Amino acid sequence: MSPYGPKRLRALAAAALALIGFAVQPAAAQGWPQRPVRLVVPFAPGGVSDVAARLVANDLGKALGQSVIVDNKAGAQGVVGSLQVKQATPDGYTLVLMSSSVACVNPYLRKEFPFSAQRDFAPVGMIGSAPLMMLVSPSLGVRTLPEFLAYAKANVGKVNYATPGIGGSGHLYSEVFNAQRGLGMLHVPYQGGAPAIQAMHTGEAAMTMADMSFVESQVNSGKLVALAVAGEQRWPRLPNVPTFIESGHSINLVGWVGLMAPAGTPAAVLERLNEELRKITATAANKDTLLRMGVLAGTGSTADMTRALVQGCPPWGEAVRQAGIRPE
Repeated sequence: MSPYGPKRLRALAAAALALIGFAVQPAAAQGWPQRPVRLVVPFAPGGVSDVAARLVANDLGKALGQSVIVDNKAGAQGVVGSLQVKQATPDGYTLVLMSSSVACVNPYLRKEFPFSAQRDFAPVGMIGSAPLMMLVSPSLGVRTLPEFLAYAKANVGKVNYATPGIGGSGHLYSEVFNAQRGLGMLHVPYQGGAPAIQAMHTGEAAMTMADMSFVESQVNSGKLVALAVAGEQRWPRLPNVPTFIESGHSINLVGWVGLMAPAGTPAAVLERLNEELRKITATAANKDTLLRMGVLAGTGSTADMTRALVQGCPPWGEAVRQAGIRPE
């Protein structure tokens, strides 16, 4: 007969299983990856998120010795692809290119949202920030943000601003600025960034907040005038344009893209991914490539990613409220 009673045996069995679990996870992580890794981009091919994902996937695959396959799963403003990753096995073989629009904006646009970026995903690291720049038509005759403010205040209710659509970062940023300064600007949404820029050329709109990927050629050609850029630093490729902060307007809204995995992914796998992501975002060639697509390379830091989720998301929710957008 065993010297241990039934309760004692059950306790010993539970302890043994726990020890096995602790041992298996590092062992599994050490052997990872043994097959290709899937990187889900929850948007259609060709956008900023897609291009950033392909840059990361290429270098990450070389570092890991396994292919990292970019899988575009567009739908419902990024929800479809992100939800697939949330539901995937947390073994390090499924990742997602997360963005501020999916993690921070979309949850405030819906009464019911199927996931929480903070709860259901584990941060790997920040790829970079994607700030917006305020542009105006040269026909306004203004060259600085104070001059535009004076013009808008002298024409309250008569100044239109263009955006790529309702609920996007350009719309939200513009509405926060509009509300803070009491400008009474009128929102004119278009179907995408290119039509919004075209509206500036034709005079249908006087101002827009545009992604940096649209900005440089417009400013350098003199077709549009840049007044200020969001974020904490000037855009390296347009260094003469001041930040909103420098101009006395502190609006805590900056877009970003980062790498995440399903919650429960082994810590050792996350650490390896973060180690490689830091290297990827640190190279001069990758920094330049990201800049040209409108992304200011980050440090790859997990802490920066966590900070963007915890501290950076609530201001987007407040922006949705100020824009008068009701969750559907």
